[in-house]
Amino acid sequence: MRAKTLFTMALTPFILSAATQTEEPFCRSPFHVMHVDVRHTESKGVGYKDGYTTLEGFGIYDHNPYFMPFLDLRGHVFNDGKLAGNVGLGERTVIPSINHIFGLYLYYDVRQEEHGLTVNQLSPGIEMLGKRMEYRINAYFPVGDDESHSYQHKFDRFDGNRIVLKNKKKFAMTGVDAEVGAHITQSTRHDFYFGIGPYYFTADPNNAWGGKTRLYWRYKDYVSLEASYSYDHIFKNIVQGTVMFSYPFGPKLKRTGRNCPNGNDLALSRAAFAPYRFEIPVVETRKQHRNAINPATGQPWRVWFVRNTSSSNGTYESPFSTLLAAQNASGPNDMIYVFQGDGTTRGMDAGIALKNWQSLFGSGTKQTISTSVGRINIPAQTARAPTITNTTGSAVILANGNEVSGMNVQVLAGNGITSPTAIVGANIHHNIVSGDVDHVGINLLGSGNISVTNNQLTSSETTGRGIFISILEGTFVQGNISNNVITGYSQGILVLPSIGPSPTPSTASTNMTISGNSLTGFGSNGIITTQGMANSVFRVTNNVFNDTLSNSASAGAITFGTGVSVWAGSSRYYFDSNTIVMTSSNSGACIGFGNLGSAPNSARVSITNNNIMVGSAAGSYGVNMNAGLNSTNCLTMTNNRITLQNPASTGISISGSTGIVNIDDFSNNISPKVLFSGNVSLVAPGTCGP
Repeated sequence: MRAKTLFTMALTPFILSAATQTEEPFCRSPFHVMHVDVRHTESKGVGYKDGYTTLEGFGIYDHNPYFMPFLDLRGHVFNDGKLAGNVGLGERTVIPSINHIFGLYLYYDVRQEEHGLTVNQLSPGIEMLGKRMEYRINAYFPVGDDESHSYQHKFDRFDGNRIVLKNKKKFAMTGVDAEVGAHITQSTRHDFYFGIGPYYFTADPNNAWGGKTRLYWRYKDYVSLEASYSYDHIFKNIVQGTVMFSYPFGPKLKRTGRNCPNGNDLALSRAAFAPYRFEIPVVETRKQHRNAINPATGQPWRVWFVRNTSSSNGTYESPFSTLLAAQNASGPNDMIYVFQGDGTTRGMDAGIALKNWQSLFGSGTKQTISTSVGRINIPAQTARAPTITNTTGSAVILANGNEVSGMNVQVLAGNGITSPTAIVGANIHHNIVSGDVDHVGINLLGSGNISVTNNQLTSSETTGRGIFISILEGTFVQGNISNNVITGYSQGILVLPSIGPSPTPSTASTNMTISGNSLTGFGSNGIITTQGMANSVFRVTNNVFNDTLSNSASAGAITFGTGVSVWAGSSRYYFDSNTIVMTSSNSGACIGFGNLGSAPNSARVSITNNNIMVGSAAGSYGVNMNAGLNSTNCLTMTNNRITLQNPASTGISISGSTGIVNIDDFSNNISPKVLFSGNVSLVAPGTCGP
């Protein structure tokens, strides 16, 4: 009995210790250890321009008050569909002596941006949380690529003899922020918090010092609202609002210890939520300037300026006063930019001979140039185009690869814009060419890429030729003649081999589009093409032909396209959706084909969806095809509407008197008079069409 009593007395301290540990008080927070949030923030913020929606999951492990690790996962979707996200790991430690929570954490942040930039950053932070006060400092360090490609390159200004562009570029910013705040209400039911602090972000050489303040209200752990305001000299004034809905789960957050206060532990409650920080990586969108680089030379574009009211060195600030001065100073690949000046031809009356690959631009038209960052538009600088002429010869003489745009060309002698010798390539657009002498408005001899578009050509003599493309023997032209307005010329558009009409087949060839042109008052032909070119493709579409202006009988027959003479090779022709109105009393064909010579020919022709009014003279034709000797032509003709002003005229005439015409498809045409003669055959659809 005595031994038992002694044994019990020996164990008493351990029993009391165990009882003390079992009965040691613990603190509990009304908040759960885990929650899932959905929130939306509107609108822009520091370093981003759109609001975003967030899905967040947070959890903390509370079994050891001296080491409470947490995990924070967030995904964001911006209003424009871009994505961002955060992964955060940290730990919090209870400091019982002062009843505060100390925390350390590290986040990995990612943000999807535009123009080749995805921001990745590491963000460490430190915090101290009390029942009333909170203190924290965060840092942000981008890793990997921290800048985008440059984008939105635009013309900014002329400077000297240079073109200055402006563009934008995005930079991820390194930074730090701090906050001190107070829980105004000591309540876990309605928690009002006010925080304020500075921030600093930098991306060399720019930096942003600023400050941010926010007011936060939370109802239990279900709903919260936040309003914030920030300002810095880069991102300026920013006001944001956030609404959040939470779903808490798991046990309530708790800790044990002798210093555990009675009731709800407000300091511990702060550990149930993720630390506050700049969760979206900060990106600065910066405007930059650079010289426009000419891709042909790899050097800045060199521009020579002309204004006939000036008299200096050819810079933007002090242009040359004459075209001749710019011609003499400039070199290949340069640009000559001509201002309206006083609107007269003073200083502009000696014409200009361009050098290879030069551009001649007028200030009254928007111009587009190639640069190392793509095509750039130069806005019109004046209301009207400059006027140029040459009292003794052609106004503009071309070399290889010239571009001429925005000029008002008055023809007093010679031609308007011309290449008297063979060139390779040309781009002639948005010019006005006019004259009261026999001339060619735009006259090009050469090969390569040739484009003549959006020009206005007028002759008051009903003579000459509007646009004349002459293709060198043995060469190829990729051509585009579109959206020109041509008035009063004897012949509107000509595309011919340089040898001209000949019994010998031409070795020149082309892929030519003639589209959207308006030809009015022509005295002989609207369009003449080929005359012997082989292995070519012609697309004549959506043009309007009208000969209603005055035409004298001496001008000869009003014929459209009798010069479309196909012989040798296997060229293809597409005539689609043209409007042809002939009202002259002179006879002719609206669309005419003929084969010259005796060499074998095999033209493939498609005539579709055209609206044709045949002239009032007897013997006129809507469509006239005559297969010549040794010729085998293939014709597809559908959905055309042809009307006659004179019953003695013919709507459609297809003749194989000395050759053969195979008709692949002849359907849905509306024509009052159709004639087939000679070797004309209807073949199975798909047999020979173009």
